[in-house]
Amino acid sequence: MLTTLLAWIYISFLCWMWGILVLRLINKTTKNELRFPHFGIICLAGLSAITVFASILSLMIPLGTWWVQFLFIVPCLVLFFKQDSPSFFAALKNEFQSLHRLSKILLYACLLLILVMTTWTVIHPDTLGYHAQTIQWIEKYKAIPGLVHLHVRFGYQGLWFDDCALFGFSFTGIQGITFLNSTAISWFLIFVINRINYHFFINGKKAFGLLWMALFFLCMWSYTQVRLTATSASPDFIATIFICTIIYLLLEKEQNRLGAADWMLITFLALVAVTIKLSVAPILLIAAVATLFFLVKRKIKLSFTILIISVIILAPFVARNIITSGYVAFPSTYPDIADVDWKYSRSLTASEKDYITAYAKKQGVVEGEITIVNKMKATEWIPVWWKNRSVADQCIIMLLLSSFLAALLSAKKVIRSGFIPKVALLTMLAGIIFWFMTAPDPRFGFGFILGFIGTIVYLIFKEKDISVTKNASLLLLSVTLLLILIYTGYRFMNFFKQDQLLTPLGIEKNEYSSFECDGIKVNSPPGGKDFGITPIPCTDLGCEKFSLRGDNIENGFRAK
Repeated sequence: MLTTLLAWIYISFLCWMWGILVLRLINKTTKNELRFPHFGIICLAGLSAITVFASILSLMIPLGTWWVQFLFIVPCLVLFFKQDSPSFFAALKNEFQSLHRLSKILLYACLLLILVMTTWTVIHPDTLGYHAQTIQWIEKYKAIPGLVHLHVRFGYQGLWFDDCALFGFSFTGIQGITFLNSTAISWFLIFVINRINYHFFINGKKAFGLLWMALFFLCMWSYTQVRLTATSASPDFIATIFICTIIYLLLEKEQNRLGAADWMLITFLALVAVTIKLSVAPILLIAAVATLFFLVKRKIKLSFTILIISVIILAPFVARNIITSGYVAFPSTYPDIADVDWKYSRSLTASEKDYITAYAKKQGVVEGEITIVNKMKATEWIPVWWKNRSVADQCIIMLLLSSFLAALLSAKKVIRSGFIPKVALLTMLAGIIFWFMTAPDPRFGFGFILGFIGTIVYLIFKEKDISVTKNASLLLLSVTLLLILIYTGYRFMNFFKQDQLLTPLGIEKNEYSSFECDGIKVNSPPGGKDFGITPIPCTDLGCEKFSLRGDNIENGFRAK
Protein backbone atom coordinates (compact mmCIF):
# COMPACT_ATOMS: atom_id res chain seq x y z
CA MET A 1 0.00 0.00 0.00
CA LEU A 2 2.91 2.30 0.70
CA THR A 3 4.42 1.97 -2.78
CA THR A 4 0.95 2.32 -4.33
CA LEU A 5 0.36 5.53 -2.42
CA LEU A 6 3.73 6.88 -3.54
CA ALA A 7 2.87 5.90 -7.11
CA TRP A 8 -0.42 7.82 -6.82
CA ILE A 9 1.44 10.95 -5.74
CA TYR A 10 4.11 10.65 -8.45
CA ILE A 11 1.66 9.90 -11.26
CA SER A 12 -0.72 12.64 -10.10
CA PHE A 13 2.10 15.18 -9.86
CA LEU A 14 3.36 14.32 -13.35
CA CYS A 15 -0.12 14.38 -14.91
CA TRP A 16 -1.10 17.58 -13.11
CA MET A 17 2.01 19.40 -14.31
CA TRP A 18 1.49 18.16 -17.87
CA GLY A 19 -2.15 19.23 -17.55
CA ILE A 20 -1.08 22.76 -16.62
CA LEU A 21 1.19 22.79 -19.68
CA VAL A 22 -1.69 21.62 -21.90
CA LEU A 23 -4.06 24.27 -20.57
CA ARG A 24 -1.48 27.04 -21.00
CA LEU A 25 -0.79 25.88 -24.54
CA ILE A 26 -4.52 25.92 -25.29
CA ASN A 27 -4.80 29.45 -23.90
CA LYS A 28 -1.87 30.60 -26.00
CA THR A 29 -3.20 28.91 -29.17
CA THR A 30 -6.76 30.20 -28.85
CA LYS A 31 -5.79 33.57 -27.33
CA ASN A 32 -8.57 32.89 -24.89
CA GLU A 33 -8.28 32.60 -21.12
CA LEU A 34 -9.40 29.14 -20.04
CA ARG A 35 -10.18 29.02 -16.34
CA PHE A 36 -8.31 26.10 -14.85
CA PRO A 37 -10.81 23.33 -14.09
CA HIS A 38 -10.86 20.99 -11.10
CA PHE A 39 -7.75 19.10 -10.01
CA GLY A 40 -8.96 15.77 -11.45
CA ILE A 41 -9.74 17.28 -14.86
CA ILE A 42 -6.30 18.91 -15.03
CA CYS A 43 -4.76 15.52 -14.24
CA LEU A 44 -6.86 13.88 -16.95
CA ALA A 45 -5.77 16.49 -19.49
CA GLY A 46 -2.15 15.91 -18.49
CA LEU A 47 -2.53 12.15 -18.73
CA SER A 48 -3.97 12.64 -22.22
CA ALA A 49 -0.88 14.57 -23.30
CA ILE A 50 1.37 11.93 -21.74
CA THR A 51 -0.60 9.25 -23.60
CA VAL A 52 0.13 10.91 -26.94
CA PHE A 53 3.84 11.40 -26.18
CA ALA A 54 4.22 7.87 -24.80
CA SER A 55 2.48 6.36 -27.83
CA ILE A 56 4.91 8.07 -30.19
CA LEU A 57 7.91 6.93 -28.14
CA SER A 58 6.60 3.36 -27.89
CA LEU A 59 6.81 2.96 -31.65
CA MET A 60 10.58 3.41 -31.40
CA ILE A 61 11.71 2.43 -27.89
CA PRO A 62 10.52 0.32 -24.94
CA LEU A 63 8.82 2.29 -22.16
CA GLY A 64 9.80 0.17 -19.17
CA THR A 65 13.32 1.52 -18.57
CA TRP A 66 14.06 4.00 -15.78
CA TRP A 67 15.54 6.69 -18.01
CA VAL A 68 12.31 7.06 -20.01
CA GLN A 69 10.76 8.64 -16.91
CA PHE A 70 13.08 11.61 -17.31
CA LEU A 71 11.64 12.37 -20.73
CA PHE A 72 8.34 13.07 -18.95
CA ILE A 73 9.82 14.71 -15.85
CA VAL A 74 11.91 17.35 -17.68
CA PRO A 75 8.92 19.39 -19.01
CA CYS A 76 7.52 19.38 -15.47
CA LEU A 77 10.79 20.67 -14.04
CA VAL A 78 10.84 23.51 -16.57
CA LEU A 79 7.37 24.56 -15.43
CA PHE A 80 8.17 23.94 -11.75
CA PHE A 81 11.10 26.36 -11.68
CA LYS A 82 9.29 29.17 -13.46
CA GLN A 83 8.42 32.20 -11.33
CA ASP A 84 4.69 31.72 -11.78
CA SER A 85 4.86 27.98 -11.16
CA PRO A 86 1.58 26.62 -9.73
CA SER A 87 1.74 24.50 -6.61
CA PHE A 88 0.64 20.88 -6.96
CA PHE A 89 0.22 20.29 -3.24
CA ALA A 90 -1.66 23.56 -2.78
CA ALA A 91 -4.07 22.55 -5.55
CA LEU A 92 -4.56 19.11 -4.01
CA LYS A 93 -4.99 20.61 -0.54
CA ASN A 94 -7.62 22.97 -1.93
CA GLU A 95 -9.68 19.98 -3.12
CA PHE A 96 -9.84 18.73 0.49
CA GLN A 97 -10.13 22.07 2.31
CA SER A 98 -13.54 22.95 0.94
CA LEU A 99 -15.04 19.61 1.98
CA HIS A 100 -17.47 19.23 4.85
CA ARG A 101 -16.03 17.04 7.61
CA LEU A 102 -18.29 14.13 6.68
CA SER A 103 -17.37 14.49 2.98
CA LYS A 104 -13.68 14.33 3.93
CA ILE A 105 -14.20 11.16 5.94
CA LEU A 106 -16.13 9.61 3.03
CA LEU A 107 -13.30 10.47 0.63
CA TYR A 108 -10.63 9.07 2.97
CA ALA A 109 -12.68 5.89 3.38
CA CYS A 110 -13.03 5.50 -0.39
CA LEU A 111 -9.32 6.02 -1.00
CA LEU A 112 -8.51 3.43 1.69
CA LEU A 113 -10.90 0.99 0.02
CA ILE A 114 -9.19 1.53 -3.35
CA LEU A 115 -5.79 0.96 -1.72
CA VAL A 116 -6.96 -2.33 -0.23
CA MET A 117 -8.53 -3.51 -3.50
CA THR A 118 -5.77 -2.46 -5.89
CA THR A 119 -2.99 -4.13 -3.87
CA TRP A 120 -4.72 -7.53 -3.76
CA THR A 121 -3.87 -10.34 -6.20
CA VAL A 122 -4.99 -9.52 -9.76
CA ILE A 123 -7.47 -12.13 -10.99
CA HIS A 124 -9.33 -10.33 -13.77
CA PRO A 125 -9.45 -12.73 -16.76
CA ASP A 126 -8.72 -10.09 -19.41
CA THR A 127 -5.70 -8.80 -17.50
CA LEU A 128 -4.43 -12.34 -17.03
CA GLY A 129 -5.35 -13.26 -20.59
CA TYR A 130 -3.74 -10.42 -22.53
CA HIS A 131 -3.49 -7.06 -20.69
CA ALA A 132 -0.39 -8.07 -18.70
CA GLN A 133 1.27 -9.59 -21.75
CA THR A 134 0.59 -6.55 -23.92
CA ILE A 135 2.01 -4.28 -21.21
CA GLN A 136 5.12 -6.48 -20.92
CA TRP A 137 5.77 -6.15 -24.66
CA ILE A 138 5.52 -2.35 -24.46
CA GLU A 139 7.81 -2.28 -21.42
CA LYS A 140 10.53 -4.37 -23.06
CA TYR A 141 10.26 -3.75 -26.81
CA LYS A 142 9.30 -1.12 -29.32
CA ALA A 143 6.18 -1.90 -31.38
CA ILE A 144 6.59 -5.43 -32.79
CA PRO A 145 5.30 -6.24 -36.30
CA GLY A 146 2.82 -9.12 -36.37
CA LEU A 147 2.57 -9.55 -32.59
CA VAL A 148 -1.03 -10.66 -33.13
CA HIS A 149 0.22 -13.98 -34.53
CA LEU A 150 1.28 -15.10 -31.04
CA HIS A 151 -2.28 -14.62 -29.81
CA VAL A 152 -5.23 -12.82 -31.37
CA ARG A 153 -5.83 -10.61 -28.29
CA PHE A 154 -2.32 -9.19 -28.58
CA GLY A 155 -3.77 -7.31 -31.54
CA TYR A 156 -5.73 -5.05 -29.18
CA GLN A 157 -3.49 -2.01 -28.97
CA GLY A 158 -5.38 0.72 -27.13
CA LEU A 159 -2.99 3.39 -25.92
CA TRP A 160 -4.00 2.83 -22.30
CA PHE A 161 -1.54 -0.06 -22.29
CA ASP A 162 1.25 2.36 -23.24
CA ASP A 163 0.35 4.39 -20.15
CA CYS A 164 0.24 1.28 -17.96
CA ALA A 165 3.68 0.27 -19.24
CA LEU A 166 5.08 3.74 -18.54
CA PHE A 167 3.60 3.91 -15.04
CA GLY A 168 4.08 0.27 -14.10
CA PHE A 169 7.67 1.05 -13.02
CA SER A 170 8.80 -2.47 -13.94
CA PHE A 171 12.45 -1.37 -13.60
CA THR A 172 11.93 -1.32 -9.80
CA GLY A 173 11.02 -5.02 -9.72
CA ILE A 174 7.54 -4.20 -8.38
CA GLN A 175 4.41 -5.35 -10.17
CA GLY A 176 2.67 -2.04 -10.72
CA ILE A 177 0.09 -3.21 -13.21
CA THR A 178 -2.75 -1.45 -11.32
CA PHE A 179 -0.87 1.73 -10.33
CA LEU A 180 -2.32 3.90 -13.09
CA ASN A 181 -5.85 2.50 -12.94
CA SER A 182 -6.12 3.12 -9.21
CA THR A 183 -4.64 6.62 -9.59
CA ALA A 184 -7.29 7.53 -12.16
CA ILE A 185 -9.98 6.17 -9.83
CA SER A 186 -8.63 8.35 -7.00
CA TRP A 187 -9.01 11.44 -9.25
CA PHE A 188 -12.55 10.35 -10.07
CA LEU A 189 -13.48 9.97 -6.41
CA ILE A 190 -11.91 13.31 -5.42
CA PHE A 191 -13.83 15.07 -8.16
CA VAL A 192 -17.23 13.41 -7.62
CA ILE A 193 -17.19 13.82 -3.83
CA ASN A 194 -16.13 17.45 -4.31
CA ARG A 195 -19.19 17.98 -6.55
CA ILE A 196 -21.47 16.26 -4.04
CA ASN A 197 -20.09 18.46 -1.27
CA TYR A 198 -20.53 21.65 -3.32
CA HIS A 199 -24.18 21.01 -4.14
CA PHE A 200 -25.11 19.77 -0.67
CA PHE A 201 -23.18 22.15 1.56
CA ILE A 202 -21.92 25.18 -0.36
CA ASN A 203 -23.91 26.90 -3.11
CA GLY A 204 -25.17 24.32 -5.56
CA LYS A 205 -28.47 22.69 -6.45
CA LYS A 206 -29.59 19.87 -4.20
CA ALA A 207 -30.98 18.03 -7.25
CA PHE A 208 -27.54 18.03 -8.84
CA GLY A 209 -26.07 16.88 -5.55
CA LEU A 210 -28.40 13.88 -5.67
CA LEU A 211 -27.38 13.28 -9.30
CA TRP A 212 -23.68 13.19 -8.37
CA MET A 213 -24.58 10.98 -5.41
CA ALA A 214 -26.36 8.57 -7.77
CA LEU A 215 -23.34 8.52 -10.09
CA PHE A 216 -21.04 7.75 -7.16
CA PHE A 217 -23.32 5.00 -5.89
CA LEU A 218 -23.81 3.33 -9.27
CA CYS A 219 -20.09 3.42 -10.11
CA MET A 220 -19.19 1.86 -6.75
CA TRP A 221 -22.01 -0.70 -6.90
CA SER A 222 -21.53 -1.97 -10.45
CA TYR A 223 -18.53 -4.30 -10.39
CA THR A 224 -17.43 -3.46 -13.93
CA GLN A 225 -16.77 0.17 -13.06
CA VAL A 226 -14.71 1.34 -10.06
CA ARG A 227 -14.04 -2.07 -8.51
CA LEU A 228 -12.95 -3.81 -11.71
CA THR A 229 -10.84 -0.84 -12.77
CA ALA A 230 -8.98 -0.69 -9.46
CA THR A 231 -8.14 -4.39 -9.58
CA SER A 232 -7.07 -4.78 -13.22
CA ALA A 233 -5.53 -3.00 -16.18
CA SER A 234 -8.92 -2.64 -17.90
CA PRO A 235 -9.50 0.68 -19.76
CA ASP A 236 -13.31 0.29 -19.94
CA PHE A 237 -14.25 2.61 -17.07
CA ILE A 238 -11.36 4.96 -17.93
CA ALA A 239 -13.11 5.59 -21.26
CA THR A 240 -16.32 6.24 -19.30
CA ILE A 241 -14.50 8.83 -17.18
CA PHE A 242 -13.36 10.60 -20.35
CA ILE A 243 -16.89 10.77 -21.75
CA CYS A 244 -18.42 11.95 -18.46
CA THR A 245 -15.72 14.62 -18.18
CA ILE A 246 -16.50 15.85 -21.69
CA ILE A 247 -20.23 16.04 -20.91
CA TYR A 248 -19.49 17.88 -17.66
CA LEU A 249 -17.31 20.44 -19.46
CA LEU A 250 -20.00 20.97 -22.09
CA LEU A 251 -22.82 21.49 -19.60
CA GLU A 252 -20.84 23.33 -16.91
CA LYS A 253 -21.02 26.60 -18.82
CA GLU A 254 -23.87 28.28 -20.60
CA GLN A 255 -23.73 28.30 -24.39
CA ASN A 256 -22.52 31.89 -24.69
CA ARG A 257 -19.66 31.22 -22.26
CA LEU A 258 -18.25 28.15 -24.00
CA GLY A 259 -15.23 29.71 -25.65
CA ALA A 260 -12.58 28.57 -28.10
CA ALA A 261 -10.31 27.29 -25.33
CA ASP A 262 -13.13 25.18 -23.87
CA TRP A 263 -13.87 23.63 -27.26
CA MET A 264 -10.18 22.88 -27.78
CA LEU A 265 -9.85 21.09 -24.43
CA ILE A 266 -13.04 19.08 -25.02
CA THR A 267 -11.86 18.10 -28.51
CA PHE A 268 -8.46 17.05 -27.17
CA LEU A 269 -10.04 14.77 -24.56
CA ALA A 270 -12.46 13.29 -27.13
CA LEU A 271 -9.65 12.39 -29.53
CA VAL A 272 -7.55 10.76 -26.82
CA ALA A 273 -10.58 8.83 -25.49
CA VAL A 274 -10.92 7.01 -28.83
CA THR A 275 -7.30 5.85 -28.73
CA ILE A 276 -7.86 4.44 -25.25
CA LYS A 277 -11.02 2.50 -26.14
CA LEU A 278 -12.23 2.26 -29.72
CA SER A 279 -15.78 1.53 -28.57
CA VAL A 280 -16.22 5.25 -27.74
CA ALA A 281 -15.63 6.31 -31.37
CA PRO A 282 -18.96 8.26 -31.59
CA ILE A 283 -17.48 10.83 -29.19
CA LEU A 284 -15.59 12.11 -32.25
CA LEU A 285 -18.83 13.87 -33.17
CA ILE A 286 -17.82 16.41 -30.53
CA ALA A 287 -14.55 17.07 -32.36
CA ALA A 288 -16.49 17.52 -35.61
CA VAL A 289 -18.85 20.01 -33.94
CA ALA A 290 -15.87 21.94 -32.53
CA THR A 291 -14.33 22.17 -35.99
CA LEU A 292 -17.61 23.46 -37.44
CA PHE A 293 -17.91 25.92 -34.53
CA PHE A 294 -14.56 27.45 -35.44
CA LEU A 295 -15.44 27.53 -39.15
CA VAL A 296 -18.73 29.32 -38.44
CA LYS A 297 -16.87 31.82 -36.23
CA ARG A 298 -14.37 32.23 -39.10
CA LYS A 299 -11.52 31.01 -36.93
CA ILE A 300 -9.91 29.06 -39.75
CA LYS A 301 -6.56 28.69 -37.98
CA LEU A 302 -8.21 26.96 -35.03
CA SER A 303 -10.05 24.58 -37.37
CA PHE A 304 -6.73 23.61 -38.94
CA THR A 305 -5.26 23.32 -35.45
CA ILE A 306 -7.87 20.68 -34.61
CA LEU A 307 -7.01 18.78 -37.79
CA ILE A 308 -3.31 18.87 -36.92
CA ILE A 309 -3.99 17.75 -33.33
CA SER A 310 -6.17 14.93 -34.68
CA VAL A 311 -3.33 13.66 -36.83
CA ILE A 312 -0.81 13.89 -33.98
CA ILE A 313 -3.11 11.97 -31.61
CA LEU A 314 -4.55 9.37 -33.98
CA ALA A 315 -1.44 8.63 -36.07
CA PRO A 316 0.46 6.72 -33.31
CA PHE A 317 -2.69 4.71 -32.53
CA VAL A 318 -3.15 3.79 -36.19
CA ALA A 319 0.57 3.05 -36.60
CA ARG A 320 0.64 0.74 -33.56
CA ASN A 321 -2.41 -1.14 -34.83
CA ILE A 322 -0.92 -1.57 -38.30
CA ILE A 323 2.44 -2.65 -36.92
CA THR A 324 0.84 -5.16 -34.57
CA SER A 325 -1.90 -6.63 -36.76
CA GLY A 326 -1.79 -5.07 -40.23
CA TYR A 327 -5.14 -3.28 -39.70
CA VAL A 328 -5.94 0.34 -38.84
CA ALA A 329 -8.39 -0.48 -36.03
CA PHE A 330 -8.11 -4.14 -35.07
CA PRO A 331 -10.32 -6.21 -34.91
CA SER A 332 -12.09 -4.30 -37.66
CA THR A 333 -10.95 -5.14 -41.18
CA TYR A 334 -11.98 -1.69 -42.41
CA PRO A 335 -10.34 0.40 -43.62
CA ASP A 336 -7.86 -2.09 -45.06
CA ILE A 337 -5.04 0.13 -46.33
CA ALA A 338 -1.85 -1.63 -45.23
CA ASP A 339 -0.22 -4.18 -47.52
CA VAL A 340 2.27 -5.79 -45.13
CA ASP A 341 3.60 -9.33 -44.94
CA TRP A 342 2.66 -9.72 -41.27
CA LYS A 343 -1.03 -8.91 -41.74
CA TYR A 344 -3.32 -11.15 -39.72
CA SER A 345 -5.81 -13.33 -41.55
CA ARG A 346 -8.80 -11.27 -42.71
CA SER A 347 -11.23 -14.09 -41.90
CA LEU A 348 -9.76 -14.60 -38.38
CA THR A 349 -9.92 -10.86 -37.75
CA ALA A 350 -13.58 -10.78 -38.77
CA SER A 351 -14.21 -13.82 -36.55
CA GLU A 352 -12.70 -12.02 -33.56
CA LYS A 353 -14.95 -9.02 -34.15
CA ASP A 354 -17.99 -11.31 -34.47
CA TYR A 355 -16.99 -13.06 -31.23
CA ILE A 356 -16.95 -9.75 -29.33
CA THR A 357 -20.48 -8.97 -30.50
CA ALA A 358 -21.74 -12.46 -29.69
CA TYR A 359 -20.07 -12.53 -26.27
CA ALA A 360 -21.61 -9.18 -25.38
CA LYS A 361 -25.04 -10.68 -26.15
CA LYS A 362 -24.49 -14.07 -24.55
CA GLN A 363 -21.65 -14.60 -22.09
CA GLY A 364 -19.85 -17.92 -22.40
CA VAL A 365 -20.57 -18.22 -26.11
CA VAL A 366 -18.39 -20.86 -27.81
CA GLU A 367 -16.96 -20.77 -31.31
CA GLY A 368 -19.74 -22.78 -32.92
CA GLU A 369 -22.43 -20.46 -31.53
CA ILE A 370 -21.03 -17.13 -32.73
CA THR A 371 -22.86 -16.97 -36.06
CA ILE A 372 -26.08 -18.29 -34.53
CA VAL A 373 -26.07 -15.71 -31.72
CA ASN A 374 -25.28 -12.81 -34.07
CA LYS A 375 -28.15 -13.82 -36.37
CA MET A 376 -30.66 -13.83 -33.52
CA LYS A 377 -33.40 -11.23 -33.53
CA ALA A 378 -33.38 -8.71 -30.69
CA THR A 379 -36.44 -10.38 -29.19
CA GLU A 380 -34.46 -13.63 -28.98
CA TRP A 381 -31.17 -12.50 -27.45
CA ILE A 382 -32.27 -9.61 -25.23
CA PRO A 383 -34.04 -11.83 -22.62
CA VAL A 384 -30.87 -13.93 -22.25
CA TRP A 385 -28.73 -10.80 -22.22
CA TRP A 386 -30.90 -9.21 -19.52
CA LYS A 387 -30.81 -12.33 -17.36
CA ASN A 388 -27.00 -12.34 -17.42
CA ARG A 389 -26.73 -8.74 -16.22
CA SER A 390 -25.98 -7.93 -12.59
CA VAL A 391 -28.63 -6.17 -10.51
CA ALA A 392 -26.55 -2.98 -10.58
CA ASP A 393 -26.27 -3.03 -14.36
CA GLN A 394 -29.98 -3.79 -14.69
CA CYS A 395 -30.70 -0.71 -12.57
CA ILE A 396 -28.52 1.44 -14.83
CA ILE A 397 -30.31 0.15 -17.93
CA MET A 398 -33.66 0.87 -16.25
CA LEU A 399 -32.47 4.41 -15.51
CA LEU A 400 -31.54 4.78 -19.18
CA LEU A 401 -35.02 3.68 -20.28
CA SER A 402 -36.54 6.05 -17.71
CA SER A 403 -34.43 8.90 -19.08
CA PHE A 404 -35.75 8.21 -22.59
CA LEU A 405 -39.29 8.49 -21.18
CA ALA A 406 -38.37 11.65 -19.27
CA ALA A 407 -36.95 13.14 -22.48
CA LEU A 408 -40.24 12.49 -24.29
CA LEU A 409 -42.30 13.96 -21.44
CA SER A 410 -40.00 17.01 -21.38
CA ALA A 411 -39.73 17.29 -25.17
CA LYS A 412 -40.35 21.04 -25.22
CA LYS A 413 -37.62 21.65 -22.67
CA VAL A 414 -35.19 19.47 -24.63
CA ILE A 415 -36.00 21.21 -27.91
CA ARG A 416 -35.54 24.65 -26.32
CA SER A 417 -32.45 23.64 -24.38
CA GLY A 418 -29.97 25.27 -26.69
CA PHE A 419 -27.20 24.11 -28.99
CA ILE A 420 -24.77 22.61 -26.46
CA PRO A 421 -27.20 20.29 -24.63
CA LYS A 422 -28.54 19.09 -27.98
CA VAL A 423 -25.01 18.27 -29.15
CA ALA A 424 -24.41 16.36 -25.91
CA LEU A 425 -27.68 14.43 -26.22
CA LEU A 426 -27.23 13.55 -29.89
CA THR A 427 -23.65 12.40 -29.31
CA MET A 428 -24.69 10.26 -26.36
CA LEU A 429 -27.59 8.82 -28.37
CA ALA A 430 -25.27 7.99 -31.27
CA GLY A 431 -22.93 6.32 -28.81
CA ILE A 432 -25.74 4.25 -27.27
CA ILE A 433 -26.88 3.06 -30.70
CA PHE A 434 -23.30 2.22 -31.70
CA TRP A 435 -22.79 0.32 -28.42
CA PHE A 436 -26.06 -1.61 -28.74
CA MET A 437 -25.35 -2.61 -32.35
CA THR A 438 -21.70 -3.61 -32.00
CA ALA A 439 -21.05 -4.94 -28.46
CA PRO A 440 -23.96 -4.48 -26.00
CA ASP A 441 -22.07 -5.42 -22.86
CA PRO A 442 -22.94 -2.52 -20.49
CA ARG A 443 -19.30 -1.88 -19.52
CA PHE A 444 -18.56 -0.91 -23.14
CA GLY A 445 -21.37 1.67 -23.18
CA PHE A 446 -21.47 3.10 -19.66
CA GLY A 447 -19.94 6.40 -20.77
CA PHE A 448 -22.72 7.13 -23.24
CA ILE A 449 -25.43 5.67 -20.98
CA LEU A 450 -24.43 7.73 -17.94
CA GLY A 451 -23.79 10.77 -20.14
CA PHE A 452 -27.30 10.60 -21.60
CA ILE A 453 -28.94 10.12 -18.20
CA GLY A 454 -26.91 12.98 -16.71
CA THR A 455 -27.78 15.36 -19.57
CA ILE A 456 -31.50 14.67 -19.27
CA VAL A 457 -31.46 15.20 -15.50
CA TYR A 458 -29.47 18.42 -16.01
CA LEU A 459 -32.07 19.77 -18.45
CA ILE A 460 -34.99 18.86 -16.18
CA PHE A 461 -33.52 20.46 -13.05
CA LYS A 462 -31.52 23.26 -14.67
CA GLU A 463 -34.07 25.94 -13.79
CA LYS A 464 -35.59 24.35 -10.71
CA ASP A 465 -34.48 22.44 -7.65
CA ILE A 466 -35.84 20.04 -5.08
CA SER A 467 -35.93 20.55 -1.34
CA VAL A 468 -33.29 18.61 0.55
CA THR A 469 -32.43 19.72 4.08
CA LYS A 470 -28.89 19.74 5.42
CA ASN A 471 -29.81 16.99 7.87
CA ALA A 472 -31.08 14.84 5.00
CA SER A 473 -27.83 15.43 3.12
CA LEU A 474 -25.82 14.45 6.19
CA LEU A 475 -27.93 11.34 6.67
CA LEU A 476 -27.42 10.30 3.03
CA LEU A 477 -23.65 10.77 3.29
CA SER A 478 -23.59 8.94 6.64
CA VAL A 479 -25.38 5.91 5.20
CA THR A 480 -23.02 5.93 2.18
CA LEU A 481 -20.00 6.17 4.48
CA LEU A 482 -21.29 3.27 6.58
CA LEU A 483 -21.70 1.10 3.47
CA ILE A 484 -18.16 1.96 2.29
CA LEU A 485 -16.70 1.17 5.72
CA ILE A 486 -18.58 -2.16 5.87
CA TYR A 487 -17.28 -3.18 2.47
CA THR A 488 -13.76 -2.01 3.34
CA GLY A 489 -13.89 -4.15 6.49
CA TYR A 490 -15.06 -7.08 4.38
CA ARG A 491 -12.09 -6.62 2.05
CA PHE A 492 -9.67 -6.44 4.99
CA MET A 493 -11.04 -9.65 6.48
CA ASN A 494 -11.18 -11.69 3.28
CA PHE A 495 -8.79 -10.14 0.76
CA PHE A 496 -5.84 -8.77 2.65
CA LYS A 497 -2.34 -9.98 3.50
CA GLN A 498 0.35 -8.27 5.51
CA ASP A 499 2.59 -8.10 2.40
CA GLN A 500 0.13 -5.61 0.88
CA LEU A 501 1.19 -2.96 3.39
CA LEU A 502 4.39 -2.43 1.39
CA THR A 503 3.78 -3.53 -2.20
CA PRO A 504 0.85 -4.81 -4.29
CA LEU A 505 0.58 -8.59 -4.61
CA GLY A 506 0.18 -8.31 -8.38
CA ILE A 507 -0.29 -11.40 -10.54
CA GLU A 508 0.64 -14.82 -9.26
CA LYS A 509 3.38 -16.53 -11.25
CA ASN A 510 2.29 -19.37 -13.53
CA GLU A 511 4.03 -22.55 -14.45
CA TYR A 512 5.01 -22.61 -18.09
CA SER A 513 6.96 -24.65 -20.59
CA SER A 514 9.42 -23.42 -23.20
CA PHE A 515 10.29 -24.43 -26.73
CA GLU A 516 12.47 -23.12 -29.52
CA CYS A 517 10.96 -21.44 -32.53
CA ASP A 518 13.25 -20.24 -35.33
CA GLY A 519 16.12 -20.03 -32.85
CA ILE A 520 14.34 -18.07 -30.11
CA LYS A 521 12.94 -19.30 -26.81
CA VAL A 522 9.15 -19.10 -26.66
CA ASN A 523 7.13 -19.70 -23.48
CA SER A 524 3.70 -21.27 -23.18
CA PRO A 525 1.41 -21.87 -20.16
CA PRO A 526 -0.22 -25.29 -19.65
CA GLY A 527 -3.27 -25.97 -21.82
CA GLY A 528 -6.19 -23.67 -21.06
CA LYS A 529 -4.26 -21.54 -18.55
CA ASP A 530 -4.05 -17.74 -18.76
CA PHE A 531 -0.76 -16.12 -19.75
CA GLY A 532 -0.54 -13.91 -16.66
CA ILE A 533 3.00 -12.61 -16.27
CA THR A 534 4.64 -15.51 -18.10
CA PRO A 535 7.88 -14.07 -19.58
CA ILE A 536 7.61 -12.90 -23.16
CA PRO A 537 7.61 -14.02 -25.92
CA CYS A 538 4.63 -16.14 -24.93
CA THR A 539 2.04 -18.00 -27.00
CA ASP A 540 -0.52 -20.75 -26.75
CA LEU A 541 0.22 -21.79 -30.34
CA GLY A 542 2.95 -23.97 -31.73
CA CYS A 543 5.69 -22.99 -34.18
CA GLU A 544 3.63 -24.41 -37.00
CA LYS A 545 1.33 -21.36 -36.85
CA PHE A 546 3.87 -18.51 -37.07
CA SER A 547 7.51 -17.75 -37.81
CA LEU A 548 10.00 -14.96 -37.22
CA ARG A 549 10.29 -12.34 -39.95
CA GLY A 550 14.03 -12.01 -39.37
CA ASP A 551 16.87 -12.92 -37.06
CA ASN A 552 15.42 -11.51 -33.85
CA ILE A 553 12.18 -10.63 -32.05
CA GLU A 554 12.32 -6.94 -33.05
CA ASN A 555 11.72 -7.98 -36.66
CA GLY A 556 8.36 -9.39 -35.64
CA PHE A 557 6.25 -12.38 -36.63
CA ARG A 558 4.12 -13.56 -39.53
CA ALA A 559 1.84 -16.47 -40.30
CA LYS A 560 3.33 -19.58 -41.90
